[in-house]
Amino acid sequence: MSKTKWMAIGILVVGISLATVWTLRAQQPSVPAPQARTVPMVRNVAVVDIDYIFKNHARHKQQMEAIRAEAATAEQWAQQEQASLKALAEQLKDHQPGTPTYSQIDDTLLRRQKEFEADVLKKRKDLMLREAKVVYSTYQEIVGEIQYFAAANGITMVFRFNGTEPDPNNPEDVLRTINRWIVYQGAELDITPIILQRLNARVQTATAPAASGGVAPGTGYVRPGSTGLR
Repeated sequence: MSKTKWMAIGILVVGISLATVWTLRAQQPSVPAPQARTVPMVRNVAVVDIDYIFKNHARHKQQMEAIRAEAATAEQWAQQEQASLKALAEQLKDHQPGTPTYSQIDDTLLRRQKEFEADVLKKRKDLMLREAKVVYSTYQEIVGEIQYFAAANGITMVFRFNGTEPDPNNPEDVLRTINRWIVYQGAELDITPIILQRLNARVQTATAPAASGGVAPGTGYVRPGSTGLR
């Protein structure tokens, strides 16, 4: 066979091979191009400053002030009782140990000291228990108001945050700030002034400026722009 015929056969074989490869590639499923990752949009979310509401909740402040007044009264009573016990102890110096008068004063002093210590513990425990009940009751009220407001406005999740500016000179404040869960939130997500206003509106003695939509004067809270929520 001549050289020309061999070249023709080789070209034909190469052409058939290329055609086969192209046919197989055309039959294979196409691999989709990698898509760019999109950032998920978070909707129907709000934030609330529970600590701020506690500090400015009108009825809660009244209840805590009443407890503090009772604590101050108890402290005055304790000081008076301590002065009385001290004066009774001074009387022992005027009598010889072992005498009937000395023994009588000493017995009275021991009995009153035990009674005083028991009364102090009881008063302290009662005040702490009352304070805990007031705090828990207020917290339940706040959470209930948040739940009601969120359901009425289509809010599916409410996060707690602290809107107080940290003190850079306070290590605890700095640590609390860098460890907070929420790094940023839009001002329109903050429902704190709305919840506080609704809570204080129930207290007749509180100054709840419902018409202005703000909070009680002097609280230092700057309400963000309108959220469009009810």
